[in-house]
Amino acid sequence: MTSRIAAAIATCALSLGALASGAGVATATSPAPATGRAGDTPPLRPAINARAAAVDGCSYQVVRSHDSRYVYSVSGVFGGGARELTPQKEDYVRFSDDWRKVVQVDACAGERGQAPTALRVTGKLDHPEHYDPSVPRMIHSNDLKPAASSVIPKAPALTSVDRLDAATVRVSWKPAQGNPDQVILMERKPFYSSELGLWHPYTFQRDIQAGATSMDRKLERHPDIPPASRTHAYWMRVVNGGFVSDLRAEKPAPVEP
Repeated sequence: MTSRIAAAIATCALSLGALASGAGVATATSPAPATGRAGDTPPLRPAINARAAAVDGCSYQVVRSHDSRYVYSVSGVFGGGARELTPQKEDYVRFSDDWRKVVQVDACAGERGQAPTALRVTGKLDHPEHYDPSVPRMIHSNDLKPAASSVIPKAPALTSVDRLDAATVRVSWKPAQGNPDQVILMERKPFYSSELGLWHPYTFQRDIQAGATSMDRKLERHPDIPPASRTHAYWMRVVNGGFVSDLRAEKPAPVEP
């Protein structure tokens, strides 16, 4: 799919609360209020707002702001040096009314040993020739000391996806544990872009009311949906304390309309 199609679909999906929104944009590095003597250079605030936590002995989750002009990487600090870490999975997640990019990385890939003492996020300006020289070519986060794995919440397991009629399914799950900030039903289904006049699979985030353990969902059954794009899928996600349940553990349950 061309970048033009992807951008148009993302724009349309944002108005419906689609998962892959570009909101929550990081600002370029800007000076903090000046302090001290006249002529002192004011300190710079990091352009990337991020936090990190261990998921297990090798995997780390980084939740960060996003500016779509940049290509991002995560590095681990080991002793006196730093090494770029292998990404495992990433996604956009809405935290209440704010969007963040959630990235999980592997600190053990290619080299096993000590855990990183800190993580760093770097953004490199994509296609810098298209931007004014005043736009920063590189942006950074502070060094992030990973929180313990206990801060990563657990998503409840799906128990069933039952067809109620030809166009409706009831998705059920186990009760969420630990009173998380948000329980989310993830739904991947065909999405129609009126701008481009086509259907394409897209993922939506459906926030769940406290205590609920099921939700009825309508299936998209339009005859113009291509056969390869008709499958729906559902899985659970949890947000708590600024972190998200393990993205690698998500196992979508597919449904044919």
